[in-house]
Amino acid sequence: MLSTITDRLAVSLPVIADFQGTLSRGITSDLGLSSLSFMANAPLGAGTPVSVLFHFGRDVAYMPLTGLVTAVTEMEETDAPTGRFQIDIDLPSLGEVEQRVLESAFQELKSYLDSLGAVDGAARSAARATLVTDNPRAILSLFITDNPYALPYRLPLADGAQTGSVQPAGFPSIPAASNPSGNAPATAPIRMTGATQFSWTLVGEGFILAAQLLRDLAIRFLPGPVARLFVTPITFAFIGHPRTLDDVPRKFPFARLLPKRLVDRWFRSQWPFIASYITGLTMADGTPTTGAMLISPLTTEQMIRNPRLARQRVLETVRLAEQMGATIAGLGAFTSIVTRDGRDLEGKVRLGLTTGNPHSAAIAVQNILEAAALTNLSLPHATAAIVGGAGSVGSACAKMLAQLVNRLIIIDIKKDALQTLVADLAGQPAAVEGASNLDSVREADIVIAATNNPYVLLTAAHLKPGAIVIDAAQPKNVSEEIPRQRLDVIVIESAVVQTPGVDVHFDLDLAQGEALGCLSETMILTAIGWNGHYSLGKADPSMAAQMIASGRSLGFRLARFRNSTGYVTEEQLRSIARARTA
Repeated sequence: MLSTITDRLAVSLPVIADFQGTLSRGITSDLGLSSLSFMANAPLGAGTPVSVLFHFGRDVAYMPLTGLVTAVTEMEETDAPTGRFQIDIDLPSLGEVEQRVLESAFQELKSYLDSLGAVDGAARSAARATLVTDNPRAILSLFITDNPYALPYRLPLADGAQTGSVQPAGFPSIPAASNPSGNAPATAPIRMTGATQFSWTLVGEGFILAAQLLRDLAIRFLPGPVARLFVTPITFAFIGHPRTLDDVPRKFPFARLLPKRLVDRWFRSQWPFIASYITGLTMADGTPTTGAMLISPLTTEQMIRNPRLARQRVLETVRLAEQMGATIAGLGAFTSIVTRDGRDLEGKVRLGLTTGNPHSAAIAVQNILEAAALTNLSLPHATAAIVGGAGSVGSACAKMLAQLVNRLIIIDIKKDALQTLVADLAGQPAAVEGASNLDSVREADIVIAATNNPYVLLTAAHLKPGAIVIDAAQPKNVSEEIPRQRLDVIVIESAVVQTPGVDVHFDLDLAQGEALGCLSETMILTAIGWNGHYSLGKADPSMAAQMIASGRSLGFRLARFRNSTGYVTEEQLRSIARARTA
């Protein structure tokens, strides 16, 4: 038993900390069965409950412990080369199983520390290899967070043995599809599945939608107070667009009956319109407020072919939002890219703009933190690759991950921007390197796809066993076939947030109470009463942290992991951990 030797070890192990969305890397000062101390750059208030997760060398085991911050001491710069704050945490509720696991791990850790005093040579090298590399109980690092999601505990899986299933608090059961609520505005669409056959109901619905389009055109030219007599006044707007022509029937079901060539010509000439109203959001003071999802009617391909027209359509859509009373608008998907992250609209609009890039980057990294915890990946020992890493979302991800991982590969075809970013990240804990092709993706434990390329870039052949793949691009950069072709990797479609009580009233391929990250950033800014522009140009990590912290205060959380095959199961997560350590 550890208690017969020591109940506390003075040892330096890497720590990843997530406090209110601010990410930092530190080291332990000492470890014990009932408490621990570590150094970090981000403070946390005394009395704050935290989750403490130990990452072991080879065990497929998740062991989150409930802790409580008992003291935070700010250190002098000369005394704190690895962090400005010493944070002391008590572990008051250690169960019998958790205590036995930690006792065993601490015993082996103490043996390892004792071996460091041995004479340097073959014996010492062999001892270190046995205790660290080959020992499944070796503690590699800790993850400490004040995020209230709960991680499932799992005993080691030996010889393929299975453990009982426990549903983690952060993973709600799969929600059933539901129609918009009965009080949804008349613009809420009918969700269409399969082929649409001709019917007179469809014709009648088409006339109603045509009348709405004429109304939306007239609104742009009426005085604001008069325009708001014909629509529901709003405080915020989210600007989206059809990714492909296949998205058009989400709003106009009869479009399935039309030749695609005709639909293409129609949407090249179509003016902006209201897709739906967004209900259920409340301001910080509890006042309910309403937003709208507006469509800038060009597909991604049409925007690429005619960027000048695309910018004009986005500007027209923002002005429609102004006429409806919005004080802030979010630029979704390619509407941000085609306006140079909103900078082309500065000085041309009266309301505030945000791209959603900070929140999208933050969600991508939060997905990594949770997926790493659930698959026993120690980030301080991991390699990460970011495809499109010099772009807006990618560069923000790079700046956050450079603090957390062992090696960071930034991949981008824009060589000047890539070299500048790599130089900016010099001196970070991670070894940062740049690349202009996808070959080095095969070396990465973590892969983020965040380009402005509308095509699939990553396929099954690019990935190593056990890889965590985050598709943070819109349109997607990761092949939808990977989850079926590679059962030894996990693909997560990022930028999806649980937004309890909020209903977008539009089919975005999401469950009820979920929203895209760029939309949720707009809702967060509305709720906290933000005035003016927020994120134009490249995303800033400090903004990402602010979005996570403000979103958590509103009850916004990461959505359950999903990809092209559906929601990711716990067994799939265990399989990924086994694949990585095989």
